[in-house]
Parts: sequence; C-alpha cells; structure tokens
Amino acid sequence: MSASPKISSFTIIVTFLCVALTGLAFIPLLPIKLSPSRTLPRLTISYSMPGNSARVIEMEVTSRLESMLARIKGIKEINSTSANGSGYITLELDKHTNIDAARFEASTIVRQTWPSLPDGLSYPILEMSRPDDKESGPFMTYTLNAAATPIFIQRFAEDQIKPRLAGIPGIYRIDVRGATPMEWRLEYDSRQLVSLGITTRDIQTAINQYYQKEFLGTGNMNTNEQEEWIRLALIPEGVQNGFDASRITVTGKEGKLIRLDQLLKVTRQEEAPQSYYRINGLNSIYLSIRAEETANQLELAKQVKQEIEHIRQLLPQGYEIHTSYDATEFIREELNKIYIRTGLTILILLLFVLLITRNVRYLFLIVVSLSVNLCIAVIFFYLAGLEMQLYSLAGVTISLSLVIDNTIVMTDHIRNRHNRKAFLSILTATLTTIGALVIIFFLDEKIRLNLQDFAAVVIINLAVSLAIALFFVPALIEKLGLGKKKSAKPKAALPAEARTIRFARFRKWGNRAIRRFPVYFNRYYKAQISFLCRWKKTACVVLVLAFGLPVFLLPEKIEMDDKEKVYTATDSLLIEKYNKFVSDDTYKEKVKPVIDKALGGTLRLFVQKVYNGSYFTRNDETVLSVTASMPNGTTLEQMNQLMGRMEAYLSTFKDIRQFQTSIYSARQAGIRIYFTKAAERSGFPYTLKSKIISKALELGGGSWGVYGLQDQGFSNDVREGAGSFRIEMYGYNYDELYEWAERLKGRLLTYRRIKEVLINSEFSWWKDDYQEFYFNLNKARMAQENILPIELFASINPVFGKDIYSGTIVVDNETEKLKLSSRQATDYDVWSMQYVPQTVKGKPYKLSELATVEKGQMPQKVAKVNQQYRLCLQYEYIGASNQGNKIRDRELKEFNAQLPMGYTAKADSYYWNWNTKDNKQYLLLLLIIVIIFFTTSILFNSLKQPLAVIFVIPISYIGVFLTFYWFKLNFDQGGFASFVLLCGITVNASIYILNEFNQLREAKPKMPAWRIYLKAWNAKITPIFLTVISTILGFIPFMLGPDKEAFWFPLAAGTIGGLTMSILGIFIYLPIFTLKK
Repeated sequence: MSASPKISSFTIIVTFLCVALTGLAFIPLLPIKLSPSRTLPRLTISYSMPGNSARVIEMEVTSRLESMLARIKGIKEINSTSANGSGYITLELDKHTNIDAARFEASTIVRQTWPSLPDGLSYPILEMSRPDDKESGPFMTYTLNAAATPIFIQRFAEDQIKPRLAGIPGIYRIDVRGATPMEWRLEYDSRQLVSLGITTRDIQTAINQYYQKEFLGTGNMNTNEQEEWIRLALIPEGVQNGFDASRITVTGKEGKLIRLDQLLKVTRQEEAPQSYYRINGLNSIYLSIRAEETANQLELAKQVKQEIEHIRQLLPQGYEIHTSYDATEFIREELNKIYIRTGLTILILLLFVLLITRNVRYLFLIVVSLSVNLCIAVIFFYLAGLEMQLYSLAGVTISLSLVIDNTIVMTDHIRNRHNRKAFLSILTATLTTIGALVIIFFLDEKIRLNLQDFAAVVIINLAVSLAIALFFVPALIEKLGLGKKKSAKPKAALPAEARTIRFARFRKWGNRAIRRFPVYFNRYYKAQISFLCRWKKTACVVLVLAFGLPVFLLPEKIEMDDKEKVYTATDSLLIEKYNKFVSDDTYKEKVKPVIDKALGGTLRLFVQKVYNGSYFTRNDETVLSVTASMPNGTTLEQMNQLMGRMEAYLSTFKDIRQFQTSIYSARQAGIRIYFTKAAERSGFPYTLKSKIISKALELGGGSWGVYGLQDQGFSNDVREGAGSFRIEMYGYNYDELYEWAERLKGRLLTYRRIKEVLINSEFSWWKDDYQEFYFNLNKARMAQENILPIELFASINPVFGKDIYSGTIVVDNETEKLKLSSRQATDYDVWSMQYVPQTVKGKPYKLSELATVEKGQMPQKVAKVNQQYRLCLQYEYIGASNQGNKIRDRELKEFNAQLPMGYTAKADSYYWNWNTKDNKQYLLLLLIIVIIFFTTSILFNSLKQPLAVIFVIPISYIGVFLTFYWFKLNFDQGGFASFVLLCGITVNASIYILNEFNQLREAKPKMPAWRIYLKAWNAKITPIFLTVISTILGFIPFMLGPDKEAFWFPLAAGTIGGLTMSILGIFIYLPIFTLKK
C-alpha cells in the first residue's frame, strides 16, 4: 500500500489564512459594552395598588400570583415583597432555563390571573433583572421640550418618536416619562351618603355598569346577497369625551333614583405624584433607551443618533430634542484605553523579539501567527456568546504574550532539533494554564461575573495557539526558510588604520568572555547544584520559612461551647493546657511576636499588612452620589422642595455634565452627578464633594449623605443604628411567625447587654421611626352590641376613604382613572375619628366606645422567600462581638428545637466583602495544583517530577506577597486572578526543562544526571527567558497611567512579581527536587 500523501505547507498556510479571514467577518457581530452584563436568569413582576396596606396586597395579590408563578419550570428561588401600595415578585431561575420561554410563560400566567385580581391594581410589569444596577439602566437618554402641556408632549413622544426608535434592532426597551397623567377626582360627602342609604360600593357599581362594554356574541346577516358575520356588543349610549355624572344614577334606600352629580363634586386634575425624576433640575419629557444584552452598544448608539437626527427634521415647530445622557462616551473612552494597551503590548513584544533574534523573518513569523491566532479565536468568541467588554478585551491583551510563548518555544525547537517533539511539552504547559483558569468558573457568582469572560478569552486563545504551534508555525518556518541555520561567514577585515590596539584588545577580551561565559556558568551552576543537593533539607527549610507558616492565625483561646461535640478527657486537658499557655502574659508579649515573625514569613506580611485591609474595587465612570432622607411624617412636597434647593446649587457649576435627581418617596431621595471629560480628570470632583458637604450642612432639613470617588463618604445622619446582630425567621403563617418572633425577642431581652430588638421584614442599617395608627378593639363591648369588626370598618371606611379606585374612562385616546374621595378625609383628624359619632347598623357610635386608636411601630413590608414568610430581627449587643455571637448561637439552637415544623430561625451576617464565604475560593487553588499534578504526571510518566514542578507555585507566591507588601497595593479580584494565572504559567518553564531532561536521559542513559540536567537547562533557558520576559512585558501596559486602576494594576503587579520570583525558584530549587544527589 502507498503511504498516505503528506499535506503541503502551502495548503496548511492557505487553510489557516482562509479560516482567519472568516474570523474577521465575525468581529462586527461581537457585542461591545463597558461592563459584564450577563443576564442572571431572573424575572421580576412588579405592580402597585395605592391606598392598600402591605398585608392586603400580600393576601389579595402577591400570594395569588406566587402560587401560579411557582408552576414555571426551572425556578430556583421565588422571592416576594409586599409594601404599602405596591409589591413585586422575583423569580430566580436555574442557569440552564430558557429565560425567554420562562418570561412568556410568566406573562401568560399574569394575563390569565388578571381578571381574578382586585380592582385598583395596576397591570403587573414583567422585567428581566440584571446583575449590575448600572447595566440595567438606560444607555442613552433624550429630553423633549415644547411649548405645550407635559401630557401632550409625552403623547407626541409615545406616538411619533418611540415607534421609530423601537424599530432599531438591538433596542430592548424605550421608556417615555416626565408627564403626570390626568385623573378624575370624585368627591362625596359621607354624611349625605349615610342619610340617603348609599354606599361607596353602590356608586362604584353604578359607574362600572354605565361604562361596561359587554360582548354578546356573533351573528350572521345577508348584505348584497353575501353572508357576513358581525360582532354584537352592548355599549353605553351617548358616552361623551369625559366623565358626565349627570348621566349615571344610583338607587337610594327608599328606591328613589339619584343622579351622581347630586352626590359627587367632579374635577379633572393631574394625578398626585408618587415620585419625581428630573435631569439637571428641569421637568421635561424623557426618552430612556435600554439596549439588549447582546447588542453592540457603540454601533447601536450610532444608529440611534442617526434616527434622532432624522426625527429632528420632522418635529413640529417649537419642539426640541436634546441628548441628555450617552453612556457610550465613557464606554468608547475605556475601550480606547484597552486598544492602546493592546497595541502597546504588541509593539513591546515585537520589538523585544526583533531585538533578541535580529531576524526580520522571525519577526514576520510571530506577527502572522499572532494575527491568525486572534482572527480564528474571534470565531470561537462569537460561538461561545462572549461579550467584548473591559475584562474580555484585557484577557485578549494578556493572552498575547502567552500565545507568543508557544510560538517561540516551538520555533526554537524546530530550528535546533528539526522535529516537533516539543509540542508535547507545549501541550502540557498550555493545559496546565487552561486548567488553572477553568477554576474561575467555579467561583462565587459575584467574583465569577467579572472574571469568567476574561478566563474564557484566554482559554480560547491558548487552545487555538496549540493548533497554530502544531501545524501553522512549522509550515511557515519551512516556507520562510527559518529551519536552516546560517553558516557563519568570516567578516571582511577592517582597514589597518581603523583598528587601534586598545579596541582590538577590548574586542578580543569581549569575544573570549562571551565564548567562555557558558563554561564558567556551567561550572558555577554545577557547584551550586552539588552544594544544594548536599544541603537539600536546609534549602527546603529556608523555602518553608520564606513562604511562611500560618502560626500567627492560631486562636487566642479555644472554646468548648459546642454541645453537640463530645470532648474526651484528653481533649479537655489539651485544650485547657493550650489556653493556659497562650494566655500567659510573657508568651503574648515576648514569645508570640518573635515566633510569628520568625515562622510567619512573607505569608504573615501579606495576610496582616495587605489582605486584611483590602476591599472590592471596580473601574467605573466618575460619579458623585448625594442622598437625602427625612423623618417619618414628612410629605413628598417637602422632600421635593429640599431637593430643589440642592439642585439650584448644583446648576451653578459648569463642569457638571449632568445631574439626575430621583425622589423615591417622601423620605428617600438621591442625586447622581456626572462630570465633563476635562473635569473628570481634574481635582474638581473632590472640590465639589467638599462644597456639597458644606451646602448640605447649611441646608439641613434632613439627613444628607455624599459618596463616591473611592474615598471616605460623608453622612450627618443622626438616626440610631438598627444593630449589627441579625436573625432571620421563616414560616408559612405570618401571624404565627410574628408571635414566634416576639417570643425570641423576649428571650433576647433577658440579657442585660441587649437593650432593644427590632422586628422587620428586611434588614436595615438604621433604626426606622416609621409608625402607624392601629385599632385595639374592645371585643367584649362589640360582642354586647353584636357588632362584627368588618361592620365597624365598613362604617369608618367611607368617612376616611381616599383615592378609591372606581374604574377608568378614555379621554383623547388616553386612559384616565376615576377615584372616589371623602370630603371628611381631609377635614377629620385622629380626634375626630375617635369622638365624632358614626352610624353602625343604624345606630350612632363613637369609635372610642368600641376601640382605642394607638400608635406603634409596624413592619412596612411583608417579605416571602419560596412562599415562606420572612421576618428579620436586629439588635445590638453591648460588649465583645464574639461573646454576642455565642449568646445568639446558643439561643437559636434552643429556640429552633421549640419551633413547629416548617418554621426556622438562623443567624445572618452583618458584613459582606468580596472575599467572604470563609475564603473558599482559595481552596480551589489546591484543586488547580491537583489538575497540574495529574497533567504533568501523564507527560513525565512519573509521580515525583510533577512535585518538582508544583513546588515552583509557592515560590512564585512569595513574589506576589512581597510585591503587594512593598508597594502597598490593594488586593482585590485582580490579585486573586494573578494567583490563578501564576498557577498555570509559572510551571511552564519547569515543564520545558524536565521534558528536555527526560528526552536526553532516554537518549543517553549512561550520562550523569547532573550533566543531563545542565544540557537540558542550556537547551531551554533561551526560549524560557524569552517567554518569561515577553509575558512580563505584556503586563507592563496595564501598570501605566496616573492611577493604580482597580483589578488591572494588582493583576499585572502580582503576575510580574510572581514570574520574577519563579525564575529564581527554577534556578535554585528545580534541580534540588529533580536530582537525587
């Protein structure tokens, strides 16, 4: 049989180039944005029902919707919160659930349940929640101004502008707001209604019957000898464009028909605002545009701007549309920064390769292989659904040096050995790096969200680089003729007059030194290896001490308060001796500090001086946040006036690009301040922050907070803290759960160091002063009078009724609400409620005869988790926190034993940090080491040599520890990413050397092991040196700039420090762990 035909180098090169060109076509299809916006599989259903308490909304709306929505497949968790006047349900789905199918199913359930829900409820809104509040907001905002009423301008925007913009592919949603809708206020006299025997329900029924449109069915009729089907419907006769009370009648107690205009005072007015939203302190109509998750926001912004320009040409006279906010400006600026870094990285790497090799064809090989690698990788970026945002683009930049490393090692081996045996070591080295990065996908969601695209990009680039190194690079080497070493040609002698004796001697000495250096180095290195092998144990002890032992983390005392654990006599004795030893003053003051410093090594410096003071950081647009809160009892108008004064002050600064005011309620409001590009880079934001603080103190009127700029915030809030000790309770009956919460509260208050325990539906930083009036019924008196609670409330409700929903009508193609309100609701106070007689079952009663009106603190919301009610207890323990924790844990243990089935109580943490959850992510580093061990053991066919490779990792960590300690850097997610990355790339050099060592030992089994190791070292030190230096150079652009950028600076600094130390570790310790003597 004939041998299979060999694929020519030309065919391989053309094939790779064709695939690379295909990759270029995929580049415009990649979504581009600022931050990772992976949509968490979560749906939120929100609704409002003004004038109703949280308990009513929970029972009438939330529970009904929850029970229906719980049927959706793939629900991981269902949460709900019912507040006074509103509520929302959040469905957290399994990550494999099709969110579009779930959203369709949820909307179908809402539509089917809607008819059975109470009147006055707004139609529930379905929204996809996103992990980052900033990403969930609009990426572009426009304002529309005109010499017309706000409602008319908003209607124009809804009809003429919104449909044109909504047709652009990639637009997720467009919100038009700013105008307050109109409503019809129907005011009645409750005394008149009582005298006529008419209830508010009678009025509502009359209105609904008059405006009701009833579908009667279908019928067929013959017209022009053709049979046609028609719809038959019953509609009100003579409905005018507005509400006409004189056309509607209601029946009194004597059967007399009474027109509503005799009972109601009808006024058409704007709805009372529930909140305010303004830009630059101006009331305008706003068009907020949100992009789809997979949209290229930069490209989408261009299309939106083009359409807006076209709309401007068609606007009626007097109408103006202005750009209010454009997030893509900051996106473009940050991406340009990444592009510059990437270009700088490539330039540095190419100049380095050219400087070392001094061969243009070698440089051409690197450029072409790198370009083809990136273009092919783009195809996999698209197929994997990756976004091109800051983290993924930085992953591309960082992976450049790693990709070049594989090309350098393969090229060097082919040029010297003329075979591809180096591919096995390249494969192993690359798999160890990929294995290390895969761990990122197992991290906690908050950390993984930022790093998963970064890891995915690097993994894809490295995987593609394997195919490039195995097929494309050898083919290019063959075509470029790089495989043949040039024979040294004798240089032409210089003219005699150009050579001085001194220059000739210097050149002769230099040439001899260069030729003899490898000899001298080999002699020294042989002596060093021999010496260290003799003192192997001492060298290992030095390494352990340099890394450090965690003796400084030993507890100051061991407690024996775990009742479930059985302590033996030996355990108790050892614990007692340990506690006695460590509590000794001499040990604590003189011995322990010395032991910690002597044995703690660089690990102690890192943990105590760096890690414990580090915090979560991220790169964001410079934004200053101003918050305001007012005490219980204030009105929305009072808050609006206070914020208006702050807005007037901010409007005097020209360097503020925009400030957005959100007044959420009468008690909470905030302003977000954005700066111009020039001001953002200056000291103006810090100056403004101090001026705002001074203005806030001058204004007073409420509690102010000023935050931002990554420094200490300001707050003059004098409210008392709610407490740092937190307990969550769950149960299926709200009233019973509240009783159990009161019992737990009573138990906790038996401790003298606990003064107050708060019960709420959610945890809070501050003690809330919110209070409500409630009726304490005199049940005995009501039983004597034969009055039921529902009858008492039915007599009081009409007197104090306000904004009672009574239907809707259509005016000028807009739906407007009808709301009933009692005239006495504004005239009567709490005293009138108690002492003005009301008619109950035909007899007059004062409320004070049947109940007392009391005031107390009540939960404002009703929260549920997985259809279980949740209550939150908060308190402060006056004393040591560890003692408070022990008391809380002990009480919870005893209390849970008493709780009935289905009820639980558990402690909740007060603090959150990015490295919480007991630092479990660091245990994953051990998993990385296991992956590296098994990968390398397959390559080396040994269990000993992988250990030599793995020992380089802790040595590189010494470099990370010292880098962060010496340069006082913040250890954030970037620092952790450097740990992960170093696990993969520091072992590569060891793999190359040991692979060469094994091949030489197999070829020359009789040669001494130390001589074989020296040969392997000499053969691989040049490509290793090139790869390490290229990786370090690839990280340098991330350290440039005036500020130490979050994530990137710690990542670059940690990786450079670790790589530098790893070379020292390989030079000193690799031969110790490899050779027997």
